[in-house]
Amino acid sequence: MFTPQVTFGRTVWGGAGRGTDARKFFYYYANNQQKVGVMSGTRRVLVVLFAYVLAAAAVLAARLHLGDRIPDPMATHFTGSGADDFSGRGTFLPIAFGVLAGCAALFCVLTTLGRQTPTQQRGLAAAGCATAGLLGHALTAVLFANADAADVHAVRFPGWQLAVALGVAALTGGAGWLLCGKGAPGTGRRGPAGPAGPVEQLPLSEGESAAWTHDVGSRVLPLVGAGTLVLAVVLGLLDGPLPAIVLLVLGVPLTALTRARVTVDRRGVTVASSVVPRPRLTIPLERVVDASRRDVDAVREFGGWGYRAAAGASGLVLRSGEALSVRLTSGGEFVVTVDDAATGAALLNTLAARRAGG
Repeated sequence: MFTPQVTFGRTVWGGAGRGTDARKFFYYYANNQQKVGVMSGTRRVLVVLFAYVLAAAAVLAARLHLGDRIPDPMATHFTGSGADDFSGRGTFLPIAFGVLAGCAALFCVLTTLGRQTPTQQRGLAAAGCATAGLLGHALTAVLFANADAADVHAVRFPGWQLAVALGVAALTGGAGWLLCGKGAPGTGRRGPAGPAGPVEQLPLSEGESAAWTHDVGSRVLPLVGAGTLVLAVVLGLLDGPLPAIVLLVLGVPLTALTRARVTVDRRGVTVASSVVPRPRLTIPLERVVDASRRDVDAVREFGGWGYRAAAGASGLVLRSGEALSVRLTSGGEFVVTVDDAATGAALLNTLAARRAGG
């Protein structure tokens, strides 16, 4: 018979005495250590992202401030004797933002997906912040070096600017180290845990049918999508339509992943966008071994949000928290984060067992 899923961290103990108290303390400590580890991992990612957002904002502010004072083409690479490489004025921001975005993604992955100790992960996050500071200052300094240049071949990048960039890197790296916090012992990255909850069934009478459906949304992806669209508009006004079109091509699909509807019925599990008709993903009943409810950490287990794939697991991860976990006949796991996952799992188990029994 189907029974409600016990909430994480709440356990009813029988008996009395010191033994019971000790067990209560152990479970309280273990659960809170896990929560601290999850918060520390999320904090590291947010600190790294914030550093790169600040760097991008500084570059954008400098470009808007200088406006037409930047020559076209402009100097972008320098030697001791002057500039030796150039690029179009309109391509500078897309390239700069691409470099910053690539570094941000790299350091976010390194701080969450490696099997380092918490101190090593904290160090990688600090290194990411230092790199953001270095790049942000260097790119901004290049813009100011080009300002009002009558001959781009004569543009110089002063050596003292490199010293300043290294100083900014040291400050941002130190700030990142402090903001990341110490974390909790033993909170290194863990892979997808796999189905962990009890395999329950929802009782249905002979010939009775049922369906379960629930919406789930992401708090992160709408912000990313909105930021991309705003940046596309800014670049379109500043540097013409080409950079804006590139960002729109990247940003618009994000809207399809901001909200999804999860349905369990006689067809299996269907995950569809609530914003547009496609994409749509269905796991048929013949591929289902069993299903359960478990907790998911988007960053630590899957490295982020959206449609994710990790060792032995894949699925739509729009947030951390409660998730429907489906064990597949292939040996893998399909995960979709959604509320009331225990009910959906119980119904899916019943429908899969009914189909297997003919």
